[in-house]
Amino acid sequence: MNSSTHCILCGDELVYTNDLSEINCHFCGEKAETELSCVNGHFICPKCESSSVEDLTMIHCLNTTSSDPVSIAMDLMNHPNFKIHGAEHHFLVPAALIAAFYNFKGQVGLKKEALELAWERSRNIPYGFCAMNGTCGAGVGTGTFISIITSASPLSGKEWQLSNMMTARSLDRIARSGGPRCCKRDVFIGFVTAIEFMDELLGVRLPVNSRISCPFHQANRECTREECMFYPEMKPVR
Repeated sequence: MNSSTHCILCGDELVYTNDLSEINCHFCGEKAETELSCVNGHFICPKCESSSVEDLTMIHCLNTTSSDPVSIAMDLMNHPNFKIHGAEHHFLVPAALIAAFYNFKGQVGLKKEALELAWERSRNIPYGFCAMNGTCGAGVGTGTFISIITSASPLSGKEWQLSNMMTARSLDRIARSGGPRCCKRDVFIGFVTAIEFMDELLGVRLPVNSRISCPFHQANRECTREECMFYPEMKPVR
């Protein structure tokens, strides 16, 4: 899918036109002239092609209008600079949830400060935190998200409770999925759990695909295949 002849977002063919056409970059939204784009109209500017995943996550979450955190994250994880496993997933989870939440609420002006807070809180969670500390960074990311949107602090009451409850629910579900590690699986679990949590306790129902089918399994040597709830053609998450 990520070859030079196919779109990194949808996998369809990249095509050349005889004339320059103006098109918006899918990630940053900036206009550019190009002869090459996806048959579905996707275009990625040279800057976003070479950006670090952290910068790209910030840029895309600021500019996207989507209210589906899975879709937002999937675009980013399809980028060739995004690794199968890595600490970049710790920022991805709260960032995609923040973007989707504030887009859904029509409060896009709140995204920048919230995303900067998420980055500051996520950046120091090390790789391997899931096994070395027994706390998956993707699960922590869901609690970070709730903490930010509710303005929780160590002295808060309900907000403190909700943030810790969110993390606990995510970690419980991630733990029950079993090892070995899979950052993609844990990200998906975090999103499913956070979406359910918001619907139940905050009265916010984000639009999301009812069935997540993981496109990354072939690149993961530790993939548990049919044992994973997100493996293609398997049963949906419980």
